[in-house]
Amino acid sequence: MNIPLEQLLSKAKELEKNSELIKKIEEGKRQLKIFLEKYPFREKPELIDSLTPEKIYNPGSDDYFFLWIEHKTRSLGAIFVYGGKVYPNAMEKIDQFKQLLKVLMDDKKTIREKVDYDCGIKGFGGDKLIIKKILYCYYSEALIPIFKTEDLERFCDGLNIDYKGEAMKSYRKPYEDLTVGEKYELLNGLLMKFKTQYLPTLDNVLFMILLYDTFPRPPPPVREIKPLNKFGLLFEPQTEQEVLHIFSQLHEDLDFPYIVKIQTEFPDIIALDKNRNPKRIEIEKFASDFKRHGHPPEECDFIICWENDLTETEIPEEFPQIISLKDYILEYEKS
Repeated sequence: MNIPLEQLLSKAKELEKNSELIKKIEEGKRQLKIFLEKYPFREKPELIDSLTPEKIYNPGSDDYFFLWIEHKTRSLGAIFVYGGKVYPNAMEKIDQFKQLLKVLMDDKKTIREKVDYDCGIKGFGGDKLIIKKILYCYYSEALIPIFKTEDLERFCDGLNIDYKGEAMKSYRKPYEDLTVGEKYELLNGLLMKFKTQYLPTLDNVLFMILLYDTFPRPPPPVREIKPLNKFGLLFEPQTEQEVLHIFSQLHEDLDFPYIVKIQTEFPDIIALDKNRNPKRIEIEKFASDFKRHGHPPEECDFIICWENDLTETEIPEEFPQIISLKDYILEYEKS
């Protein structure tokens, strides 16, 4: 273990005494309870067929499925949607989305079968973050709200959990050959086993926070990303201007079809969304730069950054929506 067990247990006790953090988690659980009462698909899967497009995604409304999944339950585990077309894609393929929900609610199916199910909706592929978050909301007692495979791997490495050896035992093939669902099932199961053994009374959400606090994400290396070639760049952006360069070529794909103004003062861009509503956008290299620069979050709607370096536990509730161009390029375009 990269950190002494006694130190990890001590940190866990400190988190359990953090009244502000506990209050935030309890509010998230209250929101989750309301969500499950509104969309009780696990107990009543027949209600899935009554879902309308407006109930799936309806910006401006205070009650639609993905509002609860992404925003109202953020304190229980955050996900980020890379671009504005993912949820509309689910609306356009509503039958496929309903079938996905039926698969996710099927208690007879394994975690890997649920995560690996191909619903045929663009934006739901890649690391299956949206599918994992939906699954967590309905099975929060059995899952730790950590959705990125690379984060799960980092935490297992930090705890000296031999997940590659376990992959051979459980799936009879090398870890690198596992599907996204198999990796999620394996890594989540191993972390749950560790928690049960050493921190049996610790809440799953607090365990997630403990892991992010104990094993922070390392700084990303500068490397060539082949998809960047089509944007005229050889390497990852190092300046806000280079981030702006990529955004200028992707703004329509990100659901900002019209640019009204690009300016030197905050916010950097005024754009119109597909409904011609003005949106205030700040360009940053890293999402954390928004905090470092002291920008007022209430005066901005979106942070367009190259890299979202904020962990799921570091993002204030009032923060603008974050769109990581790196994640969009690597995640959305391959799904």
